[in-house]
Amino acid sequence: MPMTAQRTGSGVVATTPPRTITPRRAPLTVPLLLLRPLVRAISWAPLAVVTLFTAALVTLADYGQPLTAGMGLVLLRVSGTLLASAAAFALVDAMSGGAQPVSHRLRQAERCLLAGGAAVAVWLGAFAYVLSRLPDGALFPVGDMLIEVGVCLGIGLAAAATAVRYAPGRQAAMAAVVVQLALVLATILLPPEVRLWPPTCGFGHWDEAHRFWLFALPVPYLWLMVSGRDLR
Repeated sequence: MPMTAQRTGSGVVATTPPRTITPRRAPLTVPLLLLRPLVRAISWAPLAVVTLFTAALVTLADYGQPLTAGMGLVLLRVSGTLLASAAAFALVDAMSGGAQPVSHRLRQAERCLLAGGAAVAVWLGAFAYVLSRLPDGALFPVGDMLIEVGVCLGIGLAAAATAVRYAPGRQAAMAAVVVQLALVLATILLPPEVRLWPPTCGFGHWDEAHRFWLFALPVPYLWLMVSGRDLR
């Protein structure tokens, strides 16, 4: 701390300015304080609509009859894709851009955790219900299905985090949805020799396809980390 000198009638006296103590918040305090305003700022309507659609889809499909494993796969893949698209809307609103007292990266990370966690929770609920409607002994690997959902969710969030840097509001979310659905459609239209959405659990190209999904899983989240960097 610099020392100053003050001239008085009896000579020069060295003085030290009063110490200014800057309060520091604990590392977890800022994220916790952000939770309430972020929960209020996020647009939950798209996720709520898709949640209702998912509930109706898994309930009314083959109503009153056991589901086949193939139908269960289709229902959960459709639900996972739509939930991932809906989660993208959490990254865009009036609070997501511009000058803020906390970093853009932190705000977007919390948005991803809130919306992504909600989307995965809804999907797990749908998975449990579909599993309850399958015949006894049906093969239905939750781990492989979660990897598929994880890739779709990561693409939706990463695309939204990128779009919000260039476009305001729902335009960014819609751009993210278009990117995500285009990539999903592109994988569906691949030639039969490259099946990334095998129709039967554990058979055919199942293992090869899910090795690809596992390899691809980190890619959208690395993209998300880069896209979520602080605005300049």
